[in-house]
Amino acid sequence: MYYRASSIVLLILCLNIFWGVKPVNYTLYALIAAWTAVSLRGMTSMRSQVFGRVYWRGESAPTPAPPPRVGRGVTGAVALTFDDGPSEPFTGRVLDTLKAHGVKATFFVIGENVRKAPELAKRIVAEGHELGNHSQTHPWVFKMLFRTISEDIEQCQREIEKAAGYRPRFFRQPVGLNNPSVMKVLDGMGMVMVGWQARAYDGFRVKKEEVVSRILGSVRPGGIILLHDGCDGVMGCDRTPTIEALDEIIPALKAKGYEFRTVSGLVGVENRQG
Repeated sequence: MYYRASSIVLLILCLNIFWGVKPVNYTLYALIAAWTAVSLRGMTSMRSQVFGRVYWRGESAPTPAPPPRVGRGVTGAVALTFDDGPSEPFTGRVLDTLKAHGVKATFFVIGENVRKAPELAKRIVAEGHELGNHSQTHPWVFKMLFRTISEDIEQCQREIEKAAGYRPRFFRQPVGLNNPSVMKVLDGMGMVMVGWQARAYDGFRVKKEEVVSRILGSVRPGGIILLHDGCDGVMGCDRTPTIEALDEIIPALKAKGYEFRTVSGLVGVENRQG
């Protein structure tokens, strides 16, 4: 709301230039620069609250301390999330790894991929994980038209509901490029935006060591971690480095006192729509 109001005020000030009204120009230029900077951060940061509420970390109190152990550690909770699936064989391997470590996670799935592999979506839910909406087609940039955005998100909702039996409230913006139109659509659909606190940039070609280093070096208590089990809507991309990294990341974070939750468990927001 504040962003929309400031945009209207700034537009009126800019029109004054063309109407011949001359306010203090330097002040106007400063306002334009500040508005542009804030807008760019809102579009490119999945922590920014400029366009509306984005859940990127938990706000609940830290979890109780683990049993005494040698050395000092951090006590808190984090959430593992995986984008762009489901995609075989990698989603299945991620699920096997999570089961081996006794960890639950949240999967932000692409509707087209759910349509191609509904059994994977069913398995995710059956094994105690949760699903989020990551759009139907994973567009790099959503068109600004409300109808175009809502149709894409709704198509993914239908695919998830057919495969898993419920419609999620959680949505994650493809490529992390946010805009006010998307937030307006989500609000109207009763959904919420989920960002991240730590990411491995494993959507690109990456080594296992890089994934481990980036996550362990940046995660903080309450953080939502972004990883990938698929690839921009294309089935069959290689996510082996991410899967191998999980076998190091999970034990390392547990040793520091972290526990793992789903996003709904971390942020205290119900994921399933009524």
